[in-house]
Amino acid sequence: MLSLVLTGGLSTRMGTDKALIKVDGRTILDRTIDLLSSYSNQVFVSVREDQAQELNRSKYEMLFDDPNLKGPMAGIMSAAKHEAESPWIIVSCDLPLLDDETIKQLLDMRAKDKDATVFLDEEVGIEPLCAIYEPALLQKLQENPQIIEKMSPQMTLKKMNINTIQPKNKNALYNLNRITPEASNLIDIE
Repeated sequence: MLSLVLTGGLSTRMGTDKALIKVDGRTILDRTIDLLSSYSNQVFVSVREDQAQELNRSKYEMLFDDPNLKGPMAGIMSAAKHEAESPWIIVSCDLPLLDDETIKQLLDMRAKDKDATVFLDEEVGIEPLCAIYEPALLQKLQENPQIIEKMSPQMTLKKMNINTIQPKNKNALYNLNRITPEASNLIDIE
């Protein structure tokens, strides 16, 4: 099992690089890498070419986003190109509360015979950026990139044979892109 932390976004909504936001004294990137290291043979960070020299990212193994794609799909396709024969845990860098319980649940409820295993939230829908992408899906994406729906992992996965699971800890999937006053009280951003 390999893991990828998606960090190649522009963070335009946040106005600051989300991967480098500190929560409880540690960057979200460092925290996420440490978390995934317990469950993976290797953890990579997806980056844009212009991020390769950034000090925090450059201390990790990097995969360069596909320049022909946009958003998270650019990073997901970099994983597919690097190693399509392995399952990947794909996680975005904007999940500051992601925890061991959630990753264990994802792995325990993994369905190898599906294209992906994803969390389902009734309010938000499927969460494609804390998921396991199986080799069958990665190979499909490589062979037929036209199946990528509007550069959206969520829209693309909705067309696939996916295993959906209910998160035991919904707070762990709190995404910085969906800041609400209630949710912002859960984290201590420095």
